[in-house]
Amino acid sequence: MLEDFVIGIASKLGEYLIAPIGRQFGYVLFYKSYVKDLKNEVKELETARQRVQHVVDEAGCNRKPIQTDVEDWLESVKKEAREAENLLEHGESVKSACFCGWLPNPVVRHPIGKKVKKITKVIHGLNEKSRNSNFQKVYYENTPIGFANATTSTARPVEKKEDGLKSRALIIEDIMKAIADDRVRVIGVYGSGGVGKSKLLEDVERRVKEENLFDVVAMANVSRNPNLKRIQKEITDVLGLHLMNEKTVRGRAYRLREALGSDSKKNVLIILDDLWEKLELKEIGIPCGDDNKVRGCKLLLTSRNRDVLRIAMGSDQEF
Repeated sequence: MLEDFVIGIASKLGEYLIAPIGRQFGYVLFYKSYVKDLKNEVKELETARQRVQHVVDEAGCNRKPIQTDVEDWLESVKKEAREAENLLEHGESVKSACFCGWLPNPVVRHPIGKKVKKITKVIHGLNEKSRNSNFQKVYYENTPIGFANATTSTARPVEKKEDGLKSRALIIEDIMKAIADDRVRVIGVYGSGGVGKSKLLEDVERRVKEENLFDVVAMANVSRNPNLKRIQKEITDVLGLHLMNEKTVRGRAYRLREALGSDSKKNVLIILDDLWEKLELKEIGIPCGDDNKVRGCKLLLTSRNRDVLRIAMGSDQEF
């Protein structure tokens, strides 16, 4: 009787101990498989994001209020996709093998593999949500009671898609005029989530490049939780400036500031999308004064909050 009891206890202890230990070893042994799974989920998520964003942009042209869960999903997609990208880049950059590459380095692979597994699960959940039948409708046909956003509270209802596209074209023309105006250094575009600000920026970026208005045009996404290193990388990649040896944000900022300020004759446009609060330009490496006002280049910003553009970032014009 006692023997059976002891065996039962030992068996349970084995279950509780072996499973967690096996899981920890799995982060190392199945690292490559986990990375492959993550890449596949990220690719599928980007396809879903493009599909949803296309419908959202069309709804924005027609002044249709976007459903809250769709806005939240798009924000989550941006955040998780960036985290996955950073994690995969980190995994590529660190030394992940020992014994001259014959064996995986557990010290390196374990923490990365664990994070890869975790974020894969999150991204898989976002993909599942995009396939939900209730998620196919991204906007309200009629504005819900108590619901107000930039598309409904500040503009007349627009019935025809053609009118919405015309209005969008006029906004782009106004932005292009502001960009060409030497007196304007900071331009802001504001509006609620999902109304097509990012798509509008892409259109402006394309026009600016086609018309050769600037020597350098760099674009970075800021988001609610800014990743300064990633923002710096998106800008420095366009400049052809490699900062792999600079480990700190401050060191990268110094190098970027030097590069942007080295040639006063070079026209530079920096586009920063999706600001939620004040962004300290000096921490990124964008030349600015003590008042956080940009110097030596031009900024095009977007935010949901006009005050972020006007007060925190000192925009000269908003649209």
